Amino acid sequence: MNPAKLVVPAVLLGLLSPVGTTAQGSVSDRDRFALFAACSPVPVEVFVTNMGGPAEVTTPAVQGMATSRLQAAGILAPAGRPGASTLQLSVFVSAQRLSPTAAVTVYVIRLRLLKLLYDRQSDPRAGEAGGGSADSPGAAPEWLNWAPTWETPQQGIGFYLGRDAGPVTSLVASMMDEFVREYRRVNAEACR
Repeated sequence: MNPAKLVVPAVLLGLLSPVGTTAQGSVSDRDRFALFAACSPVPVEVFVTNMGGPAEVTTPAVQGMATSRLQAAGILAPAGRPGASTLQLSVFVSAQRLSPTAAVTVYVIRLRLLKLLYDRQSDPRAGEAGGGSADSPGAAPEWLNWAPTWETPQQGIGFYLGRDAGPVTSLVASMMDEFVREYRRVNAEACR
């Protein structure tokens, strides 16, 4: 039998079968590392750069949207208080006028969760006598560093009449909703 005749049905069957082998809602070790926060508050840092884009895309507006989405999902989002994890939302929007009523808008949006991680291998004091426990991040706070553990970037170009903020704000909203779904799935047991 010709092996090529077996490959096509196998590929089609693979495309039609479920993507993951784990049950819906199960939490992998990778998920835990990326998103587990023991149901602790998740502060939000927002950075907006708007170069001629829609006037509604401002730091306070995006901050308010992000915070309200988290709070609506039952995730505490204290302002200005760093925690063990921080959600960072960066929005860059630039618009170029094509005519008095039309503009081309370029946007780059990045949403990522940063966690405070201890790098035991980089701490030269870990093996020293009296240097404290190498397993305790509190023993060497200068070896704690922020690292992104979960990220969802988006970028694109849009042609809009006027300066409509809708496409950018709806994309930010859907990215926040994705984070909320994943965070709640991974932290469900801790948040009970």
